[in-house]
Amino acid sequence: MHDILSQEEIDLLIRAASQPDLELETTDPKEEDPVYDFSRPNKFSKEHLRALHRIHEQFSRTYSGYMSAKLRNKVEVRVHSIEQILFGDFVRSLPNPSVLSVFRVQPLEGYSVMQLTPDIAFLLHDRLCGGDGVPMGRSRGLTDIETAVLKRQVLSVFSSHLSDAWKDVANLQFDLEYMESNPQFLQVSSERDAVALVTMRFSLNDTSDMISICLPHRTLEPIMKNLTHIRMFESLQQPDPKRIELLKAKVRSAIVPVEVELGKATVTVQDLLDLAPGDVIPLNTKKNETLDIKIGSMTKFKGTPGRLGERLGVVVTAVCETDDDEGGLDDE
Repeated sequence: MHDILSQEEIDLLIRAASQPDLELETTDPKEEDPVYDFSRPNKFSKEHLRALHRIHEQFSRTYSGYMSAKLRNKVEVRVHSIEQILFGDFVRSLPNPSVLSVFRVQPLEGYSVMQLTPDIAFLLHDRLCGGDGVPMGRSRGLTDIETAVLKRQVLSVFSSHLSDAWKDVANLQFDLEYMESNPQFLQVSSERDAVALVTMRFSLNDTSDMISICLPHRTLEPIMKNLTHIRMFESLQQPDPKRIELLKAKVRSAIVPVEVELGKATVTVQDLLDLAPGDVIPLNTKKNETLDIKIGSMTKFKGTPGRLGERLGVVVTAVCETDDDEGGLDDE
């Protein structure tokens, strides 16, 4: 149905017909006053979104480091984007099936949702069970065993690191409530509620995909005032002395292997089989040369062999600046 002309527009057309040289006045759409869209309320300010970005950047660094050690593969998690959308739009954007984990945010009254694609879920499950971490190439729901492995090995660590990342803002605890595969069954918020959608890129081996974290405004509303630059920097400037002392104690008590390499030699397998007590194997190190002192696999010091009472030992004579055996040295 055509729009009905107003009386002012009718008068303008009559004047234009009686005066052909009269130019019609048109309104440039760009010059119209901006109209607030009440269907998409802005609950999160730019400052709130920047604070959420910092929180999840910290989370992505710690979580990727932990999972890299756990899977014995390089795992990279990076924040891709943070945007404000409606919960209904978030649900409609999810593929079916998906791996959806619903976390209760304690002590707040609400939930958050973490979404994995089936490809990432099967990749993690395969690697945790000793596989090569090769994608399946087809999508399906998780079995009970696969779900149990992900809950214990992936989601529990996820919730723990996410809770630690929020400590500078509020003491929150993300507890896994249940898992779902069909996005239509998510009942954590209404369709018109505003949510902050954190999208992170997950990379393992040659596979890269997206992880989404949905944070409803209704859940975070009691602590929204804490998501400011002032509060964040105040917490960073006042570290907990107990945590610092605990960290120092853990570093001091860490055990590292220290080895002294006397020299190297190359022998044939036949010579090795013919070795007998009293045989001598010549090394490539001269008696007046310093020995390599290694911390793990890295050459950290240079030293000379010696004896202290009935014990053999080595005297540290220099510190290596690099892990290169021939790198520059600082004589002590």
